[in-house]
Amino acid sequence: MDDLKLNVKLWLKANRKDYAWLAQQCYVSETTVRNWMAKKPIPKAKAHIIRELVSKNPVAMPTAPIDVSLQTHVTIKLDREVTKRLEEKAFSQGLTLEEFLSKTMAELSAE
Repeated sequence: MDDLKLNVKLWLKANRKDYAWLAQQCYVSETTVRNWMAKKPIPKAKAHIIRELVSKNPVAMPTAPIDVSLQTHVTIKLDREVTKRLEEKAFSQGLTLEEFLSKTMAELSAE
C-alpha cells in the first residue's frame, strides 16, 4: 500500500469519516474509493483533492485519554498551533496523533 492510501485511512479514522464521505468529496462512488484503497491507483486529480482535504482539516485531537500503559491514562490539553504541528509530525510518520503521542511518551520513559 502506498503512503497516500495509508495516510488517508489513518486520517479518515482519526477524523471519524468514512469512505462514503470521501467519495462525496471526490465526486465518485463509495465503490470507487474502496477500489482505490484496496488495489487501484488513485487518479492524480482525485489525489490532489484528497491532499487538499487533509491539509484543510488536520487530524482531530483525541478527546479520550491517551493510554500509555495498562495502568496510566494521560489527558493532554494543547493550544491549536502545537496540536497542528504534532498532527503534521504524526501524519508524516503514518500515525494518528494518539499513536504518535503514545509512542513518543513510551520512548521518553525508556530513556
